Amino acid sequence: MTMPVISVNLADFLELLGKDLPMSILRESLPMLGMAWERESAEGFDVEVFPNRPDMFSTEGLARAFAGFMGLDVGLPRYEAYDAGHRATVDAAVKAVRPYAVFSVVKGLQLTDTSLISIMELQEKLHVSYCRNRRKGSIGVYDAGKVVLPLTYTAKEKEFSFVPLDFSTRLSLAEVLQKHPKGVEYGHILAGHDLYPILMDSLGTVLSMPPIINSENTRVTAETQSVVVDVTGLDWRTINMVLNIMVCALAERHGKIEFVRANYEYALEPGREPVTPDLSPRRRKLELKAVEKLLGLNLTAQQVGSLLERMRYGAVVGEAGSLLVSIPPYRADIMHPVDLVEDVAIAYGYGSFTPMIPAISTIGGEEPLELFSRQVRELLVGFGYQEVVTYVLTSPTTLFEKMRLPRAPLAEIQNPQTREYTVCRSWLLPSLVEVLSRNKHHGLPQRIFEVDDTVELDDSEETGTRTVRKLAVASTHSKADLSEVKAVADSLLKALGLESRVEPGSHPSFLAGRFGLIKAAGEEVGFLGELHPETILSFQLENPVASMEIDLGRLWRLRRG
Repeated sequence: MTMPVISVNLADFLELLGKDLPMSILRESLPMLGMAWERESAEGFDVEVFPNRPDMFSTEGLARAFAGFMGLDVGLPRYEAYDAGHRATVDAAVKAVRPYAVFSVVKGLQLTDTSLISIMELQEKLHVSYCRNRRKGSIGVYDAGKVVLPLTYTAKEKEFSFVPLDFSTRLSLAEVLQKHPKGVEYGHILAGHDLYPILMDSLGTVLSMPPIINSENTRVTAETQSVVVDVTGLDWRTINMVLNIMVCALAERHGKIEFVRANYEYALEPGREPVTPDLSPRRRKLELKAVEKLLGLNLTAQQVGSLLERMRYGAVVGEAGSLLVSIPPYRADIMHPVDLVEDVAIAYGYGSFTPMIPAISTIGGEEPLELFSRQVRELLVGFGYQEVVTYVLTSPTTLFEKMRLPRAPLAEIQNPQTREYTVCRSWLLPSLVEVLSRNKHHGLPQRIFEVDDTVELDDSEETGTRTVRKLAVASTHSKADLSEVKAVADSLLKALGLESRVEPGSHPSFLAGRFGLIKAAGEEVGFLGELHPETILSFQLENPVASMEIDLGRLWRLRRG
């Protein structure tokens, strides 16, 4: 994931900060919050923000965090959402396309051309990073003065038309995907569907075609005083967090947040009508011994609480040796107490730690398996494949259902934060096929590989699991077949000095008769073949996929003899 670069207007930033600071202080102090200083001018500066802090993708969020860090405004920011009777309907027609939507209204804004640019840039940077290029979530911001509530989130046929943003004439939904620049760029998200999402008001005015483009009729300008905000997507937690980030940024522009009650016409949960945004702080317990263990600092509960307040948390001293920490509703990155400890370190100041030389004597060196893995990577690049890196965490749906396999025991996350990442992967290939599915709008052929660890259950280990280094390769184009991937396997093993052969086998994820087991020195080290059409369709791919997976740890041991 790329690191977003935030362009900040200096006068606007200092006004939000509430204090006039010289550029030299900003240049020295802002990077201590976890960002890189890019450039500066008389008008402002650019900073590169780590993608784990989407709440700082705007001038508003940056000023809020920096005010706490500098001790100008500490503690938990308080945001309230008021009941103004707003309602929305989520039609059952969107369930198969883009099932979730959340809404809010923000009134009393004091916008300028500068602040409007900041809000729009926040929207786009959230799209690119946290929302995974609009796939997981997409944001709409509309002039509430041009909208008559209640709202309806529904789906329409391709012939339905409206005037998209930056156009002066109506286009059908099919034409939006073909002619509008955003339709060309993001149309692949809606590929394979007969109905497309539409958000409209009670008079039939179209607000947007999520996740593609807003309507010209509801454009926001510097004169706008109230806005409607919606976030639609595939993941309930993601869209709620994105809505919180957006409305909290607008609240920094003097906005008054009003919630919207949504009526889902399909079973989100029996009898449930979500009210959004939910701005109540989350709470976590932080043990002082965790701070001492991870940072080597012997701090009192009051000292840790003060440091957390500088990072804009609420902190109350609890039972002996602990604090009850209130997490702001816009913080998407707090998933474990270690994340709180990291913020304690930031507030304490990395420059304030006393460097210590460990009381051990070692000779550094690279692990032999890492050297072997690097050699494999270099060979695959030489074969014309591009390396990708995917998450160790994934979902049983990706590992099993989409691959036509029955579920099996896995290393599971005890308290997962999202349904997409609940288990540790036991093999690499599903993650690679998922990468292909997310890039099917790019040209063919696509040939990718990954060298990384998987996690397998093992009762003999202290943790009950062991990591296994593997290689996975996938190629998709109109002529991808068994011969192609077999040639890669043969060339790879030959270059590594190992004799190999492929024996017939069977696997539910692969076509019968187009699958084989890779053997080296008499041991089975992997498999290869052509994916079954049902597997391909489950990932919404349109071309054959030839792939293989090899246990590199086993291969390395065989090579050593």
